[in-house]
Amino acid sequence: MSGREVFEKVHDVSMKSLDHEIEMTMVLFDRGGGKRTRSLTSYSKKADPEAYKALAVFNSPPDLKNVGFLVHAHTFSDRDLWAYFPEFKRVRRIANTSQDDSFFGSDLSYDDFTGPPNLDDFKFDILKEETVDNKPCYVVEVTPKTHRKYTKYIAWVAKDLWIQLKIEYYQDKEMYRTGSFQDVRNIDGIPTPFHSEMTNKKTNHRTELTIDSIKYHTRFGDELFTQRSLERAGK
Repeated sequence: MSGREVFEKVHDVSMKSLDHEIEMTMVLFDRGGGKRTRSLTSYSKKADPEAYKALAVFNSPPDLKNVGFLVHAHTFSDRDLWAYFPEFKRVRRIANTSQDDSFFGSDLSYDDFTGPPNLDDFKFDILKEETVDNKPCYVVEVTPKTHRKYTKYIAWVAKDLWIQLKIEYYQDKEMYRTGSFQDVRNIDGIPTPFHSEMTNKKTNHRTELTIDSIKYHTRFGDELFTQRSLERAGK
């Protein structure tokens, strides 16, 4: 297979998982050993003629409660992003150039929460094959064709599952962010990692994300994915 063909299969799995409601726990670990725990809910749907819509809302701690994030993807490369902060009582637009920035202080990026990318925006090259967690993987180098915070990333894609089990982000030759995706369970025929970790190698800061519950094929209405709904914290 070519690298592009591998990621076409990854894209297909991502599309199948789009209609969902997920309850998650996020734990942030700093370099001194301290940790902060957050809980959030993520909603998503396929949205013809748009590509998809997504909404994420924090439930705890109190200083983040009802903070939210909204995405309207018109195509896989053309997306509108907004964030809502109750203390300011306003929705703020997020520039697409900020998609690689930290997602509310975590080691995840906004892009990690915005659904499948546009494959035409990247170049894919298979480097080798390796095993991760006893699962055979294609190791694929992914290079963005447009300016991003990273100059490339390397992904370990599990054969037959077509999900990423490991990822390394590089700025030129320096690796600055790594991710691992574990505890893969088959939910309604969709392979789903229930535990993820993302580590910033420059700051020694790490974020763990655990799925507490998940529902696929949810069929939410468009009214959930509006700025007004964002202001109501998705309720």
